[in-house]
Amino acid sequence: MKRKNVQALLVGMSMMMSVVLPVSPALAAADDQPEKEQTVYVNADENGNTEEVIVSNWLKNKGKEKNLKDKSSLTDIENVKGDETFQQNEDGTITWNTDGEDIYYQGTTGKELPVSVRLTYYLDGREIQAADLAGKSGKVKIRIDYENTEKKTEKVNGKKEEIYTPFMMMTAMILPADTFTNVEMVNGKVLSDGSNDIAVGYGFPGLADSLKLSDMEELNEIEIPDYVELTADVQNFSLGMTATVATTGLLEDLNLGDATDTDDLKEKLD
Repeated sequence: MKRKNVQALLVGMSMMMSVVLPVSPALAAADDQPEKEQTVYVNADENGNTEEVIVSNWLKNKGKEKNLKDKSSLTDIENVKGDETFQQNEDGTITWNTDGEDIYYQGTTGKELPVSVRLTYYLDGREIQAADLAGKSGKVKIRIDYENTEKKTEKVNGKKEEIYTPFMMMTAMILPADTFTNVEMVNGKVLSDGSNDIAVGYGFPGLADSLKLSDMEELNEIEIPDYVELTADVQNFSLGMTATVATTGLLEDLNLGDATDTDDLKEKLD
C-alpha cells in the first residue's frame, strides 16, 4: 500500500477517535520501576487470526538515572532507538544501562490477547472465504466482530459480578472508488477524499454486559455496539489492509462512575 494511503487511513482513524473518545495511553509503573508506556502491535491474517504479536515499551527516565529496572516476559528483546545494553535476570527483571536516556525497546510474546477481531466476508448474501472473494464482483459485506476476554470478578453492591475491562475498538480500511461504490457502514462512518473512501467502524465489546443494561428498564433500549458491518457494490474485489486500534480508559473518560441515577447514566452513554 502506498505511504500516502496509509497516512490517510491513520488520519481518518484519528479524526473519528477525536470525535468518539479521547485516546488514553496504557501506562504501567511500579513504585520501584520507571513510568512505562506500552503499545501492542498485532499482525493478523485476513480473518483476524493472530500471526505475530510485538510489544513496544517506552521507559521514561525522568530522573536521568544511569540504570533503569523493568520486568518483562517478552522474548527477542531489542533496543529500537539507541545502543544501550541490558542484563536480564532469572526473575524476569531487566536492568538497562541508560546513561540518563529514555529506553525504547520491543519484543515478542505468545500470550493471549485481551481482545480479538474476527472478519467474515459475504458475496451477494452468501458467506465466502477472503481468498475466494479476490477478483469477484457483486454486493459485498464485511462483518467485523470484536470479542473481549479480559474480565475479572468484583464485588458490586455486595454481590460478585464479572466485569470486563472496557475497551474501545476501532477499525479502518481504505476503499478505492474505482473498486468500491455505494459504501455503507453499520456502527461507523465513511469519509471520502475523492479517490478513496475511508471506512471507520467502532465497538465496545463487553461493556453492555458489564453495565447490565438489559436488567434496567430505563436503559435496555440503549445499544452499545460490539461489531461493525460494511456493505458496498464491488468490481474486481481487492483489499490492501485493515487496521484496528484498541484503547482502554473508556469509563474514566466518560465518567460513568460519577453517574447519580439512571437518567444521568443514560445521558453519559448517549
